[in-house]
Amino acid sequence: MDTKTIVVVAADQGLRRSVVFALEVEGFSTESYDTVQKAEASSREALCTILDDDVLRSEPQAATQFLCNRGGRTILLVDGLSAFQQRVDNTTLTKPFTGADLLGVINSLIEAAK
Repeated sequence: MDTKTIVVVAADQGLRRSVVFALEVEGFSTESYDTVQKAEASSREALCTILDDDVLRSEPQAATQFLCNRGGRTILLVDGLSAFQQRVDNTTLTKPFTGADLLGVINSLIEAAK
């Protein structure tokens, strides 16, 4: 597993860029994709995957399968209106969030993996 690479999956290019920027400033390497199908291979080796809940609406079957396969190594970005049923092993972060919020969740995942 690549302990410094984080995969970002979001249909919205602006959100992807913002999250990638915040992570790279903190020293993480990133890969970003607009669909879960494109992110599948990279996510297997990454520290974690950040998945925007809009992808659940645009690719419901693929995104659900993706979440099941990643286990606890996925951070799902949700808004207050998300219909997503949270699984025990998925971490969620409610939008809007700050860079500090995002880093706190990532650091929790890193600690849990130790």
